[in-house]
Amino acid sequence: MDRQKMALVLSVITILLVSSISVIFFLGMTDDGTINFYVFGDSQGYQGGVEQIVTTANLHRPDFIFHCGDLTPFGQENQYQAIKTVLDQSIVPVYATIGNHDLKDGGGALYEEYFGSSTYSFDRGPAHFTVFNTSSGDITSQEFSWLEQDLTKTEAEFRFVFTHIPPFDPRTGENHSLINLTSSTQLMSLFEEHEVDVVFTGHIHMYNETTINGVRYVITGGAGASLYADEDSGGIYHYMNVTLNEDGLTLETVLLDTPSLPRDSVVVRGPVEDVTISLDDLLLMNIVTGYSSFQNQYDNWRGHGTYTGIAISELIELVGGMGINDTLVVRSFDGYSQEFSYSNVYPNATWSEIQGPMILAFAYNGTSVLDWADGMRLAMISPDGGYSNTDANQTSESGAVISAGARWVRFVSLIEVISG
Repeated sequence: MDRQKMALVLSVITILLVSSISVIFFLGMTDDGTINFYVFGDSQGYQGGVEQIVTTANLHRPDFIFHCGDLTPFGQENQYQAIKTVLDQSIVPVYATIGNHDLKDGGGALYEEYFGSSTYSFDRGPAHFTVFNTSSGDITSQEFSWLEQDLTKTEAEFRFVFTHIPPFDPRTGENHSLINLTSSTQLMSLFEEHEVDVVFTGHIHMYNETTINGVRYVITGGAGASLYADEDSGGIYHYMNVTLNEDGLTLETVLLDTPSLPRDSVVVRGPVEDVTISLDDLLLMNIVTGYSSFQNQYDNWRGHGTYTGIAISELIELVGGMGINDTLVVRSFDGYSQEFSYSNVYPNATWSEIQGPMILAFAYNGTSVLDWADGMRLAMISPDGGYSNTDANQTSESGAVISAGARWVRFVSLIEVISG
């Protein structure tokens, strides 16, 4: 049977309901006994990497492709529609599990609507594939019981497990793994007991492979979200090409193009997570509009006009908010940045009268990005319509601001909360 016919066979599956949270799929074998599949995670609304993977899959016809979660920035229906549209272009089967970002704002129900259960298993020749849900940051007792039963009853020679959040963080001094250490320990013991070959996860935006007590743990969180490590430490955009045949098991790391994010999107990053937000996403949020302007370092007034955007405070709440001792860094595509305090983001009555709300503006005098040459831009919607150099120094913890205009960062690409 040729590969195209096999792809059609694989798309016809028998589904056996085994519990309220799980299903099992039975898939056929290729003529030569080879199993080949791609694994990736954390596209988080950036579709370029997923498009590359789907294009490659349509050319080389792996048996399936698997997304390890965080398909969306924060679980909105338009975001699910966008990733579903791309994945629907695949002519090979697509599987996934839910990530913590997909769960945001009630996104769990939408995930099920678009992708079905996030807990299931399937067999493929001599291999068993188990998928379970860690999107909450932990694993429920029901989920663990199902996982234990699934691994116990399989007699497959090879066993692969997929979930979103890894049981440990391989980076020194970081802890972006499951929040419950007991759960992590129990899971790793379970994988060892049942001789799982590979556990695939995402969540940490990097590539890492670590073998512990015979189990290979592969983090493949490089499908598009901003990276959590430098290149030498695994900070690469990539997917995994996995092949199982008579020669054994091969895991190949395949590089993806570095995302070229347009000026109509911005990354909002907290201490433990981040989201990439597009203009379409911003338009669904609470829009702030106001007239303002700023003084430059020569005391000249610039930027008179009406700004439309989203309060910075609302944006950073998407990644856990900001503590009183934390620092907010707003960075431009060209590397320019400014730092702000908690009081800038959540101004008290006195600072509100001087500064007004601090917003990420996506439109100026009715012109939106990309047509607005300066957008996206940080703006202070001062109540008196002008944010002066004196105002800027009065609303700075350091009191040493060069100019108000310097605070109005243009071409914003990153808004990041740094723990104090």
